[in-house]
Amino acid sequence: MSEVAALDELRVGGLTLAGITRGGVETCVMVKELGLMFDVGMCPPGALKYPTILVSHGHADHLGGLPYLVSQHGLLSSPPPIVHMPIEVLAPMQQILALWSQIEDFPLRAELHGHAPGACVPISRSLNALALRTSHRVPSLAWVIERESQRLRPEFAGRDPRELANLRAAGEVITDAHSEPLLCVTGDTRIEFFDQHELARRCRVLVHEVTSWDDRRDVEVTRRWGHTHLDEVVARAEQFTGEALVLVHRSMRHSRADVEALVQRRFPAALRDRIHVFGR
Repeated sequence: MSEVAALDELRVGGLTLAGITRGGVETCVMVKELGLMFDVGMCPPGALKYPTILVSHGHADHLGGLPYLVSQHGLLSSPPPIVHMPIEVLAPMQQILALWSQIEDFPLRAELHGHAPGACVPISRSLNALALRTSHRVPSLAWVIERESQRLRPEFAGRDPRELANLRAAGEVITDAHSEPLLCVTGDTRIEFFDQHELARRCRVLVHEVTSWDDRRDVEVTRRWGHTHLDEVVARAEQFTGEALVLVHRSMRHSRADVEALVQRRFPAALRDRIHVFGR
């Protein structure tokens, strides 16, 4: 298990991804530039630094470490973590934390929020998290992080800054709202999520699961378990228009070396620089 427990790190699209992601074992992805953690895994090293957590679904390899993480926050007298999750998971998780509080004889405090697909969660003044329904065996969400900003209208481009300041002071609207999809983390899902959400396909960084990589588990069986097969991603890879497509959640059947070789062999040469494997 020592190999599985090792943290990986990947720098793509101006973001640093750190964490663990192995199918059926543990998944937790931390993004320091955004101050966000996606899923909890078994609470790997570094997880306590992230006050806001976005949960994809309730399977234990993605969420099993939450009671321990909450307990550790209490032990350190740090603020309770803020955890956003599918609405269907909220009540069971509240019960789990209540029972662990009894077991520990110590209150486990967390700010839990349940969300339906389409919910938009404010993260900071400029960042929002959009919840999108994925296709898994249990209720599940992907999370899209969008950065909101103001951009100068084209008709004002190139004008002197003092002139722009005067126009703004006079009440002239010189900017338009702009939303940039920075990151999407799918959690566990069938390929339908990729097909249905153009927004995810144009994110700067798309972290998409690929659990099965060869014929040891074919597409039909992979889909039956609510996951994505490499064949399905290869067939659609050219539809991704962002900077980095990060493939995660490979099963224990596949080594890192094996899947990196498959990336080089299976994806078109023009796309390979944008395809990344994450997870040791």
